[in-house]
Amino acid sequence: MELTSPPLRSFLQVAELESVSAAAKVLGLTQPAVTKQIRALEAALDCRLLERSGRGIRLTPAGELLAEYGRRSAGVLLEFVQALADLQEGRSGKLTIGAGVTTSVQLLPSWLRELGRRFGGIDVSVRTGTSRDVEAWVADAEVDVGFVTSEPRREQLVARPVFEEEIVLVVEPALARRERVRLEELPLILFPRSTGFRNYLEQRWLERGLTLQVKMETDSIEAIKSFVAVGLGASFLPLSTVEAELRRGVLARITAHGMGPLRRRTTLLRRQDRQPSFALRSFLEIVGRAPLRRTKRATAPP
Repeated sequence: MELTSPPLRSFLQVAELESVSAAAKVLGLTQPAVTKQIRALEAALDCRLLERSGRGIRLTPAGELLAEYGRRSAGVLLEFVQALADLQEGRSGKLTIGAGVTTSVQLLPSWLRELGRRFGGIDVSVRTGTSRDVEAWVADAEVDVGFVTSEPRREQLVARPVFEEEIVLVVEPALARRERVRLEELPLILFPRSTGFRNYLEQRWLERGLTLQVKMETDSIEAIKSFVAVGLGASFLPLSTVEAELRRGVLARITAHGMGPLRRRTTLLRRQDRQPSFALRSFLEIVGRAPLRRTKRATAPP
């Protein structure tokens, strides 16, 4: 790909070879055509670039200056062409993702690890917020793609379910050994009301006429698990976030009588009217390799 103008390209070739005829041969042009291009360049710059020297030619001071800057610009343009090729092939580029905290912890690490393995030059940034925040960011083109756990409201966005799993009620192991635990008596430690996860839970309580007591709120999964483990309360959490603690006996799962089965779906959002960049297409390919996944139903302790 040639991005320099034909006259400048001809001049740089003449400057390198110190011969119009030799430059014409390399460029595949006639000698008069090369001479005409250089004269046009001299007219545009209003200065002489070449002068006779014996049987050959040499650069004037202005010609030497143009040759210096011309070579620099040619080098920069070559770097641009390579950078553009890298960008189009996904070896470089930028990708901005919006997601909730749990999605960032559960799903993004494996996807981004694969993206980095295949295209290490892509710079990725992740913004965390509520599902409503993420949906607004996608709609306003502040992020390239978003992941939400609430039902999307904006019809102009492309929505694709990517993950679904069970939500479980966890408590400290000692509490789980009691014969009967009333859900209404449990102090709950939950995500803030601004989150889609909390809204989903409260909607289920409302549907079943339950009045539950929320003792603490935090947007940190690790904090919630720690508080539950030391007996400060109980919590509803995605199964995948507590599987390790359940296996080690740090937390225990109990049945939430009256709630029925609880499941949470994660949905991918992107703008319908924007052509995905190579970086985004590569990421979407990784995310979309498998159909909608569902975690296996865990067996509650007796």
